[in-house]
Amino acid sequence: MFGYQSGVRFFVDVDGTGVHVGRVDFGGNHHKGRARLDLSGTACAKVREWSGVQDWISRQFDYKITRVDLAVDCLMGEFGVDHAVEWFRSGEFHAGGRRPRHSTPGDWLDPHYGRTLEVGRRENGKMLRCYEKGRQLGDCASPWTRFEVELRNIDREIPLDVLTERDRYFTGAYKCLERVLAAAAERIRTHQKEGQISLEKLTVHARSSYGQLLHVLRLKLSASEVLDELSRPGIPKRLEKASLGGFINAGSLPALHLKETSHENQRYRI
Repeated sequence: MFGYQSGVRFFVDVDGTGVHVGRVDFGGNHHKGRARLDLSGTACAKVREWSGVQDWISRQFDYKITRVDLAVDCLMGEFGVDHAVEWFRSGEFHAGGRRPRHSTPGDWLDPHYGRTLEVGRRENGKMLRCYEKGRQLGDCASPWTRFEVELRNIDREIPLDVLTERDRYFTGAYKCLERVLAAAAERIRTHQKEGQISLEKLTVHARSSYGQLLHVLRLKLSASEVLDELSRPGIPKRLEKASLGGFINAGSLPALHLKETSHENQRYRI
């Protein structure tokens, strides 16, 4: 990958399922003896004390950070995409008096799956993504919004203390982000919310696709026998990150909200 000769992927075991958290690439002549460490957002969520990571990196030879993403979540919609649009129009994202480039991916005409406002360009080394995270996960009524600053070492050197002074670098990207940080959700609450939305969405899909099959099986088997026939070890991909935050433990799964959803002129209730 990326011109390296070899690579190793790292996993964390969760209930017998390997959850990918990072990789190291190395070898070959293309990068002149350098190696590359990439930690996913899932891996970062498991780091309890970043000072240890920072100290380890500082002892490596000729290290450099090529990219870091700093994210803040507003679970209850304390600040959202509409706020970011207002700040953009009022000039609060200006740098040196210049208005940055922007783009608006997503379903802005009929919001359902989520809108995104991107400010800045990745090619310039700094970009903000403000997007409706809850809707992206499948809850079309969720107010959860994520503000994410992406920093790259393009025409700049990313200091090592970005790992331990994350708040300062997040708000330093754009002044208006100080308001967002003040309303930030705790990390554990973010993981629980992500797991809850994903679990509810998967349950809706399962009921829609296999609800009638389960009904027939229940006519011939007991509930425990149905579970024995259909369940298998592992964690769905969409629940992997939440599982690392302790979401999938005995007694920790939340009750599913009662809601109705239509599918091909049929209605199901969960």
